[in-house]
Amino acid sequence: MDTFESDDGHVVVRLDRGDLALESLADACESHGIDAGVVVSGIATFSNLNIHYVHRTDLPEEQSKRNTDLELSGSWEVTNVNGVVADGEPHLHVTAFDGDRTVGGHLEDGCEVNVLGEFTIRELSGLDLERRPDDHGISKLRER
Repeated sequence: MDTFESDDGHVVVRLDRGDLALESLADACESHGIDAGVVVSGIATFSNLNIHYVHRTDLPEEQSKRNTDLELSGSWEVTNVNGVVADGEPHLHVTAFDGDRTVGGHLEDGCEVNVLGEFTIRELSGLDLERRPDDHGISKLRER
């Protein structure tokens, strides 16, 4: 991983083969002091893709009953990653294609870069954001 910071507060993150995407982006936020921000662009290829998505319209209390977890192997062309950084933690969504199907969802730990990854993070000055669970256990973005 390597990072490059612009004068106007953008951080470009280059991930190399074998780097873990979500974990590396969290590390980049920490090393650049980004507590609140947005991932405004992201492209990559992954050798595996770990995501989850909500598959129901009702909200059972138990999260495992409302989410589907996918651990997909093979080469995945990532066409978009974006989301919000709150309390230094990225909450990101991804769209990817493996040559046969396109999938999307919440990016999870363990997505290994196959060839390369390029992401841009923009710090948001003057915001103090965190995520806290609501009555249904859904982690909601809030100001501290």
